[in-house]
This record gives sequence, structure tokens and C-alpha cells, in this order.
Amino acid sequence: MVAQNFRASKTFITFVVCMSIFTDILLQNLVVPVLPYALSERVGLSREDDVQKWNSILLASFGGSLTVGSLFFGWIGDRIPGRRMPFILGVAVLGASTLCFALGRTLPVLLIARILEGLSTAIVCTLGYALLNDVVGAEHIGKAMGYTSVALSLGLFIGPLIGGVLYEYGGYFQVFLPALCLIAVEMILRAMIIQPEKRSHGTSPSQKALGSIESPPDDERLEPGTGTDEQPLLPIAAHETNRHAFSILLCSPRFLVAVMSLFVLNTIGCGFDGVLAPYINDAFGLNAMHAAALFLAIALPMFLAPISGALTDRFGAKWPAAGGLLIAVPSLVLLRLVTRGTNLPFVKLAILLFFVGVALALAMPPLRVEVSKVVEAIEGEDHGIFGPYGAYSQAYGLMNTAIAAGGLIGPLYAGFVRVWLGWGAMSLSMGGLSLISLAFIVFLTGESTSHSSRAAPGLSEACADRSP
Repeated sequence: MVAQNFRASKTFITFVVCMSIFTDILLQNLVVPVLPYALSERVGLSREDDVQKWNSILLASFGGSLTVGSLFFGWIGDRIPGRRMPFILGVAVLGASTLCFALGRTLPVLLIARILEGLSTAIVCTLGYALLNDVVGAEHIGKAMGYTSVALSLGLFIGPLIGGVLYEYGGYFQVFLPALCLIAVEMILRAMIIQPEKRSHGTSPSQKALGSIESPPDDERLEPGTGTDEQPLLPIAAHETNRHAFSILLCSPRFLVAVMSLFVLNTIGCGFDGVLAPYINDAFGLNAMHAAALFLAIALPMFLAPISGALTDRFGAKWPAAGGLLIAVPSLVLLRLVTRGTNLPFVKLAILLFFVGVALALAMPPLRVEVSKVVEAIEGEDHGIFGPYGAYSQAYGLMNTAIAAGGLIGPLYAGFVRVWLGWGAMSLSMGGLSLISLAFIVFLTGESTSHSSRAAPGLSEACADRSP
């Protein structure tokens, strides 16, 4: 009994979800430094242009797969009573992807591997977040999201480092041996989860309206023609109420502000991936070790994310998110002053990028929480609108789509702006985007929402028409 209680506990399930995110992101980035060598040495591409082209295609295919998979698994996740089995399926998909990478010697196999990797991440970042929301409840979801942010950041930073070291000293296949061991541990951990009785709508008022998902005991069932205030006379048809969940969410300005702000923040964060190393080499002659140290300056503050999540649980999402963006705006704008001829450029870049990392750590967990709060608020205003299993998976699917889009667009945006207009214009534009997001967050985040009445002019009627 004690073991079963532990396997169903908030602590254990939070740990498993964080571990799953860490493993998935680590393995996703483990292959990044070795892909060019796999294309040349194992696939046999000889021309440098072909290696560059297919390396870009493989990296981009992950983003495309993540985008499509997030929407699909979000849709699936809200049409099934439990999230445990598809969550376990995710680690099997990740294992298949890793085996394809380890054994593949052709372009189609490597492409399939990268697509499977995107699908695995989609499962973890939709159903995993939804499972976490079911288990910890609305009162603790902020702190839990903070821990997932730490896990994600660790995977992002450690993955390429481990991949590069293992390839350099062990060879191509040896890169994937620790990965396969980690996947085996993941399979055991996910299988150990005992999902508690599902909170059909978290802790929202509609949970009471819908009642338990499980059928009540015979002696508690209502006779035909009877009812109470907390149990509807007619069952809610999931296929009718859940049909337009995506459109209902996208008609909420509060939801749009949350996902678009996450898109902006991830665009900025990933933008540095494409420009930081080339810029410090061109402007100051700094090498790859300096670049790694600067990326570490961005990543280290992510350990503050649980604090931001705890503040969100206590005070709501608006002010922690706004505080993060308030730090981001001057930090990004001041980066434009670190140019050729600047004294101590490495130190100044490290300090400013550290504050950019602080801004990301403070702002991103509250915005992830805000996504679930919008679902809860809409259900509170219109009981049962999302059907018996809610719309958390679909909300997280849309959120992950926005984040994935930021990951795709960020390096391209930053790279092109820097080439065409310069480093100063790039940092100034990033500060401007942060300022715009800050304004929307202050005015809309955390306020009452409605999928129709609070929609932008011209959308209200359309959203109302789509509602059941």
C-alpha cells in the first residue's frame, strides 16, 4: 500500500515528468553535434554543401514533427480517460528514434529518426504537462512547471556537450549507448506511475458540474428524471463539446497572449543559438570555449524557475511574467553597445546574457501556467464546454506549437537581422518584441477570460458561432 501511494504521489509523478522532459531534450540535442559526421562518414555524402543541406533538413524536420505531433497528441489526450499509457508510448517512440540514429546508414532512416524524436517530444510536452496538471492541481502547478523548466534547460545544455565528448573519445555508436540505458530507466519509471482518479477539469468549477468520470456505485445513481445542481440531467457528449476546443482557446485574448509571449521568448532564446558564436568570433576573436561559457550564462539562471513558479502559485501569472520581461527589455537593448572596440566585451556580454537568462527563467513558467488557467477559467464560465476530459492536452499542444515555432524562427530571424542590419539592430528588435509582450501581459494576463465576449473585435461572433 505504501509503495502504491508513493507511485501515485505528486512528488513521484512530478519527478517522472521532469525526468522524462530532461531525457527527451537531452537525447534530442545529443545528436546535434554528430549529425554532420554521420552524414559524411556513415551516409557517405562527400560534398560540403550536401552535408549542410541535409543537416539543416534533419534539424528542421524535428520542428515540423513536433508541431504536428503537439496538435495531434493534444487532441488525442483530451479524448481518453487516462494519460499514462500514451505517456509510456512516448518512451517507446524515443527508443525507436535512438536505434534508428545508432544503426542508420541512409538518409531516409536518419530522417525517420528525427521525425520520431519530434513525436516523442510532442508526447512528453503535451501529455506529460497535462498529467502533471491532473496530479498536482491548480494550486501547485506553477512550482511544478518551474521544475520542468529546470529539467528542460539541463537537457538543452548537457545534450550537445555529452554528444560531442562521447563522439570525440568513443566513436559514433558509443554516443547512443548511454542514451539507450537512460531510455530503459525511463521506461521503468513511466510504467511505475499509478495515475490517480483523473481530475476531469483540474480544480475548476466544471469538475463539480460533471462529477466523477467513473460510474457511481449503484446505490448512489440517480433515478431517471432526477438530478441535482452538481450533476447534469443529460450526459455531456464528448464528441460534441470537445469538437471546437482549439478554436475556443484561440479566441481567448488571454490564451493568445500567453502562447505568443512564449513564442517571442523562445524566439529570442533560440536566436542566440544562431548568432552568438559567429558574432563573438567576428567582432572579438573569441573561440568556441568562450561561446560555451556565454551559453552557460544564459542557462544557469533557469534554476530560478521553481521560485518563479512558486510565486505564480501565490500571486498569479501576471507579475512574475511581467517582472521577467521587465528585466529582458533593458538587458537585450544594452547588448547593442557591446561592439568592436568595447572594453572587456566577454565580461559585459556574460553579465547581460545572464540577466537575459534570469528574464527567461522568471517569465516562461508563469506563462505555461497561464495556459492551464485559461482552460480552467473558460470551463468555469461555461461548464462542460470541453467535454468530460477537459482541454488541457490541447492547450499544451497549442503552447508547444508556439514554442516549436519560436525554435524554428529564432535562429533564422536573428541571423538575417544581424547580417542585414547588424548586431545592434538585432538586440534592439529583441528588446522591442519583449516590450510589446510586456504590455500585453500587463493588460490581459490573469484577468477574467471569455472565449467570446473578450475576443478581439470581429472574432466575438465567430467564436460564439463555433461554441457548442
